[in-house]
Parts: sequence; C-alpha cells; structure tokens
Amino acid sequence: MRTRLLLMGVAAAWLLADRWEPPITADSLPLALVGSREPTICLMPNRNEYAQVRGGGAGHDIGGEPRTTGEWAPADVHGGDVMPARTVFDPYPTFDGVAVDSEAGRTFFTDSSLSSVLSYPATAGANSRETTEHETRVMGPDTGIGFVAGMDVDPQRREVYAVNNDGGGVVVFGYDQTGPVRPVRQLETPHQSWDVSISARRNEVAISVQQLSGIVIYRRGASDMQPPLRSIRGYSTGLADPHGLDFDDSRNELVVANHGNWTELRPYSPYDRLSHEPQSYQPGRFEPPSIKVFDASAGGDVRPLRSIAGARTGLNWPMGVEVDASRDEIIVANYGDSSVRVFRRSASGDVEPVRMIKGDRTQIVGPVDVTVDPTRDELWVANYADHSAVVFDRDASGNATPKRIVRNAPEGTPALAFTNASAAAYDSKRDALIVPN
Repeated sequence: MRTRLLLMGVAAAWLLADRWEPPITADSLPLALVGSREPTICLMPNRNEYAQVRGGGAGHDIGGEPRTTGEWAPADVHGGDVMPARTVFDPYPTFDGVAVDSEAGRTFFTDSSLSSVLSYPATAGANSRETTEHETRVMGPDTGIGFVAGMDVDPQRREVYAVNNDGGGVVVFGYDQTGPVRPVRQLETPHQSWDVSISARRNEVAISVQQLSGIVIYRRGASDMQPPLRSIRGYSTGLADPHGLDFDDSRNELVVANHGNWTELRPYSPYDRLSHEPQSYQPGRFEPPSIKVFDASAGGDVRPLRSIAGARTGLNWPMGVEVDASRDEIIVANYGDSSVRVFRRSASGDVEPVRMIKGDRTQIVGPVDVTVDPTRDELWVANYADHSAVVFDRDASGNATPKRIVRNAPEGTPALAFTNASAAAYDSKRDALIVPN
C-alpha cells in the first residue's frame, strides 16, 4: 500500500480500464507459484500490446513512432523484449473484502491477487478440500479493477461497490454482471482509499482513506470526479491509517477501524480538496490501534463520540468492521493475531471483547473482513493469508470449528499474500530476494 500521486493513480486506472489487454487469462494460468526457467507465461504485455498501450500500434515504439525490427533492440545491447527467467505469482484469488446480501442470498468478495470481484450463493462452502465454484466473476481490463481492497453491497439497487487502493477510485457493478465487463459507474476517490460503507438511511457512501487519515462521504450514486459532501479529517479525529468502516444506521453512527500509524504528507494537502486551512505540522508517530465511533453526520476536524483502544482490547491491525445492530455488537477482523473480536456497540476505552474467535480449529488466517448474514444467523470471515473464507454460527466463540469453508484454491495451496510489491533487493549472503509488500 505505497504512496503515489493521485494523478498517477488516475492515469494507471485509465490505462487499465481502457487500453491494456493482458496476455494471459485466469484459465490459462499455471497451478504453481514459481515458474520454471522456461516459463509458460509472461506477466507483461508483449511488444505489440505495449505499443498499443502507449498510443502506437504494432510496429511502433512507445511514443507511437514507426520503428523497424532492427531498432529493437540494437545489436550491441543485451535484452530487449524478452521473457523473464521465472515468475513468482499466485494464480488463485486472494479474498479481501466480503459483503452479504442476506435477502438475495448472495455473498460477494473482492480479489486483490487477480483483480476481480466474485460472488457465491450465501449457502456456499463445505468441508471439501477442493475449490468452491463461484457464481459470477467480474475480471478483465475493462472492469477498472486494480489493487482492490474493501467492498460493500447496496441491496436496494442491487449494486456492488469495490475500492481500488492504489488509484482508480471505486468501481460499481450490478449483482449479475460477470466476465470482462465495464462497471455501471466509477467514482474517483483520494489515493489509497481502502473501504466503503453504504447508508441507505442517509443516502450516502463513506470511504476510508489511509494516506490522508480521513473519511470522505459522497452522495450515494456519485460518479466520476464528483466531490465529496464532507470529510472527517484532522488532528482531533484521532484517525491514523483508517481501514474498515461501517455505517450504523439505527444509531446514526459511523464505526472506523484505525491502525494508529500517523504520518502527514503535507505536499499533498493543497490538492486533496479535504483541507481548507492547513494546521500546524505534527511529526509521524505510532498510536494504539483503535475503533473510533463518530456521529454519522459529522464533518471536519471533530472528536469521535467514543474510542475502543488499549492493551485489554487485543486490537492488532484491525481491518474490516461490521455493526451487528440486532445483537448490539461491533465485530472486528483482527489481522495481527488471526482473530475475530466482538465488542459491545456502546463500548469505550480499554475494554476486553465480549467474545473472541481464535485458535487452530477456526482456520482463521490473516482475516481482513467480516460480515453478518442475519437471515441464516451466520458470520463470514475473509482470510487474506489463506485461500479461503470461513463461515461460523453468528454467536461462535473461542476455538470454534467453522460450519463451512469457501475455498478459492485446493486445500493446502500456499497463499502468496504478495499483491502490492513496490521494490526488490538481492541479498547476496543468503542468495535471496527481499521484496516489501
């Protein structure tokens, strides 16, 4: 989740959505993470495709000018348009966000590994070791899906919202769209947005933004470059690297999972449209992970109504959150210790969760999101560090065994969890590649 200029993100999304066609498809990927020295796939476009991306056609260079074969590459230059010696790549989806439309009987996932959105019946999953068959899958260059993160569904309009974390904004699809389709609409949001929540009561959409340590709220149905209605951002908010969020319509509140890593990129502030007057600079710092609760109508540099934070909470990289209004609970996917923690909806301060799902029998591995299916009294957990999602009884606790498992790869397939690499270095002493993710 690295920082890049918003304009670069917009440009990348444009290239992805409108011009680039990948040289491989999901069905043609090999079932191995490490290719051989005689690779069968290449993760980069071939030279004709690359030329088309940059404005030329076959037989043109990256600027669109004609070229001859002799000019590519010169005889005295090694390299050119060559295949890699081998690749490190996960050919299976990596579940990130999860959302259930209980009445429609559909469960949706974002996939940050292969840039797709999948759906399954709400009853999907079993104890099988084999892959679970999906119902729909939106995937391909026209979708506008990039490094996708959180998601939500709008049951009234039968729409799925998916958030691109590294630029490209929010893409919205109809429930039954599948294949290499264009989104119903696309909303450009600040760079490094992570999660989305829809409030039918308020007719609004809230988006968490890591880089700006804030929340932006849009009109439901907003598209393109429409500005937010308001934002929650500033030193008083206590927001620092926010991730999951959820509207609590019954109490008119907004619940936010907060990592606590504070940094301020002051050069960006004049362009983010969220700050009107700069505040005095504060240096970077680490604060305890927390759950912040705001009034849903809040805007500006406001204090939260309450905050859950402290050693007794056990919060450690809290990711997705879900408000279970009928149970009066806040449910948190706690990535740092592979647990799901449940707090009272009115909890505040350094409090213990009312219950927790954790242990080897749970098969929770690096959870990134949670959602409740009230019709079937079930709790869904999306695993980022494993090729699976696990389904529990709604009131499960302790080292519980899941009712069902939805697998996006055969059991035992290693999950690369390697979806946003931005650099690489070679360790000559250990003969190893070091890649920050």
